[in-house]
Amino acid sequence: MQTSTKVPTASANDGTSRPAGAPVDAFTGVLSLLGQDPHDAVVLEAAAHLVPGTTRWRALLPVPLPEHVPCPWGESPLSALATDHLARRTDAEAHLESLRRSMARLHTHVECERAECPERQLAASVLRHARGAGLVVAGVPTDGGPAQPMAASWFVPLLIRGGRPVVVVPRGASLARRPRQVLVAWSDTAEAARALHEALRWLPKDCRLRVVTATDAREARVVSESMLGASSLIAHLERHERTASFEVLDRRGVPVEDALLGEARDMSADLVVMGAYGHSRAAEYVFGGVTRALLHRSRVPLLLAH
Repeated sequence: MQTSTKVPTASANDGTSRPAGAPVDAFTGVLSLLGQDPHDAVVLEAAAHLVPGTTRWRALLPVPLPEHVPCPWGESPLSALATDHLARRTDAEAHLESLRRSMARLHTHVECERAECPERQLAASVLRHARGAGLVVAGVPTDGGPAQPMAASWFVPLLIRGGRPVVVVPRGASLARRPRQVLVAWSDTAEAARALHEALRWLPKDCRLRVVTATDAREARVVSESMLGASSLIAHLERHERTASFEVLDRRGVPVEDALLGEARDMSADLVVMGAYGHSRAAEYVFGGVTRALLHRSRVPLLLAH
């Protein structure tokens, strides 16, 4: 017997749909991932200022559909499931329509879409979309709001297993213009090198890069290694017509994250570029202290790469 399988689709704001795993401009486009809460408008504005010129880009709202829902007495399970799915689609479309109206003032070419998938496949579905983009922009989920637990389920996998650079917009942060002042948190690691490499693809040529290593002056070896690597890095950036400077920040006993946050504030940074660090523990990934602190405390968007 022949069977057919319905392919999940993403619905665009022009009424069309495409396969849910469709790539976004073959690894060159910007994809904004939404969490169905008011912070999405801030996330979209940040993404708009990272998209060059009149380039088209996409904003995607994942809509997980459960396979089972509580069934009121006297109602069939299929009817209850259909009612639940319809409510989720309706809520998602209302949220997207609100975002479309708010983005109209920026005159940016964004397609706001929803992508439906089985609830148990949510993280895998989000990763498939992310891996087809050149840059992903997302907010930090919170504990509040009905959709936030679902957003939290794909946020960490996105940063660690997505394979793409991610601009994260923490709560309270915003990006209201094309980046002009960029803080690069530098260390002699693969994560930091990759983050900077990816950032250069998206940053305007005329932005100023301030490369810093936050360390204690007593850590002579760390200071020496950082200066050695950074001097070559600055020379490389200048050969590519980038305005850059390097400084070792003596954190004077304060935590690294506090030193970086203070530097970002003092230089009026529009963006912080850094590697995402952490470790696996009991089958889950746990961010390191600096990464975790900046995700929750930074008032500047972060471009992260793992």
